[in-house]
Amino acid sequence: YNMDMTVLVFDNGIYGLTKKQTSPTTPLEFLTNTHPDGVQLPPLNPLTVTLGVNNISFVAQIVDWNVPLMNAVIKAAHEHKGTSFIRIIQRCPVYVEEISKSIQDDPSRLLLLTHENGIQVDDAVKRMFENTQEHDPADIHEARMLAEDASLIPMGLLYQNPDAVRYDEFSVVGLGMSVEEKMAGMNTALDHFAI
Repeated sequence: YNMDMTVLVFDNGIYGLTKKQTSPTTPLEFLTNTHPDGVQLPPLNPLTVTLGVNNISFVAQIVDWNVPLMNAVIKAAHEHKGTSFIRIIQRCPVYVEEISKSIQDDPSRLLLLTHENGIQVDDAVKRMFENTQEHDPADIHEARMLAEDASLIPMGLLYQNPDAVRYDEFSVVGLGMSVEEKMAGMNTALDHFAI
């Protein structure tokens, strides 16, 4: 429904708070306490799932150890009118250090997405990335291709559609009631249940 909210998915590939249980994004064959012989299902890709949602309007991905980029993306998501989805690839040094460490140790696996309509970052942030690609965030088809490509991990804004209809725009328009009238009607209905 493209409600005006920001969704942050902190993804470390494991359920760490429950002591190394398999999560939907745990890598295939990874040993966990719930799958001691290794995970049998391929991991879910939060980006491809989200980019498949009708009327999605903002999809980005970042890593938690690149604070300047993380700040820029979260700020842009907060300012975006509509649902903003950010996958934050996060470290879990207790149970799955090897997952994030392999990315940290090999920054050539990361791909910084740049574009004049994307999220602007300082040149110092750009120099942290060996790979950059000009990507128009209005192009959902290319965003889906980038999300599906396992050879590089896209960083930054994959997709943005500021013109996607928001829930708050159509939920009051044409229904003959203002927000205040709806609240008064709801309060009247709830008053019937008061003791």
